[in-house]
Amino acid sequence: MTPRERLLATAAFEPTDRPVRTETIGFWPETLERWHSEGLPPEINEDVSAYLYSGFDPQLPVPLGADKHPGFDPVFEEEVLEEDERFTVKRDISGSTVKVLKDGASTIPAWLDSPVKDSESWDAIKPRLDPVTPGRLEVAKALIEFDAERNWPLCAYFTGLFGTHRHLLGFNRLMIAYKRQPDLLHEISTHWVALWKGVFAGLASMRRPEMASLWEDMCYLNGPMIGPRVFEEFMSPYYHELIGFLKGELDIPIIGLDTDGRCTELIPLFVRAGVNMLWPFEVQAGMDVLQVRRDWPRQFVIWGGMDKRALANGRAAIDAEIERVVPPMLARGGYIPAIDHSVPPDVPFADWQYFLDRVRMVGGGRGD
Repeated sequence: MTPRERLLATAAFEPTDRPVRTETIGFWPETLERWHSEGLPPEINEDVSAYLYSGFDPQLPVPLGADKHPGFDPVFEEEVLEEDERFTVKRDISGSTVKVLKDGASTIPAWLDSPVKDSESWDAIKPRLDPVTPGRLEVAKALIEFDAERNWPLCAYFTGLFGTHRHLLGFNRLMIAYKRQPDLLHEISTHWVALWKGVFAGLASMRRPEMASLWEDMCYLNGPMIGPRVFEEFMSPYYHELIGFLKGELDIPIIGLDTDGRCTELIPLFVRAGVNMLWPFEVQAGMDVLQVRRDWPRQFVIWGGMDKRALANGRAAIDAEIERVVPPMLARGGYIPAIDHSVPPDVPFADWQYFLDRVRMVGGGRGD
């Protein structure tokens, strides 16, 4: 099977020649830096090259904002506002003011300010969210031309609605806005639907994507950042309209959604809106993909769910985690074997390679 055929068959719960090989959603920069001293070639220094080096099934990834920004075109130019020996305060490409470690270590930036505070600042920033900005789909055009035979799936990663609200207002202001500025949030949401309808219509005119995946990251260790009632009021109507368009008008078969943390309470709302792939199911947040699959036998593809912490605990722990998850999940179908987030820097390079070999043997052999 081609990578495109394999992904589509997995999403349809149909038999495949072997499981999709995408065993992590990424690598910490510090992980790759460590591995350079353990045998990883120095030119493998970011996610895409690490995916290819690790033998992942190739895809054509179209980045449309997601965790970086809400889909701006153009993005803001980064600007350093102040700095000292340890920290830099800057305006990032999303227009937010953040405080980061000067040495570039992978930590969550400290948020200081956001680009949208009211209707006036929203109107000022809205031109950056025009669906037909010239050049917005240049990366997609180049990828489509590269894969003329359509052997690789075209996967567009865009910013979900909670993610958009959070990018624009910042987390603290967003939580207050649900009570004090609901009209502003609904106005942004209406534009969110129009933006992505336009962008995906343009993309589909060149080639229909196999997957459109929303970045949300709207759950903590113990549960979602907003409850079902707020979700139903501020997100569900817009989810239904956009996903209905993507699946109905454009015939995009896979609607993915990425959220960390414990998302159990929101799964029924995602499914009702039309999402049919979820990831990465963090074990340390209480997510158990075996139980999720029992609760939802065929409604969505599960990507992930193996505890990344096992990779740092030796090969017996790696074997036990693979055996706990992979055979029963593959037996039920609609599963992409993977750890539950990016590979952290406490994982030895040799044990990452061991993990890949073992998970692929358990899943149906090492060869293609």
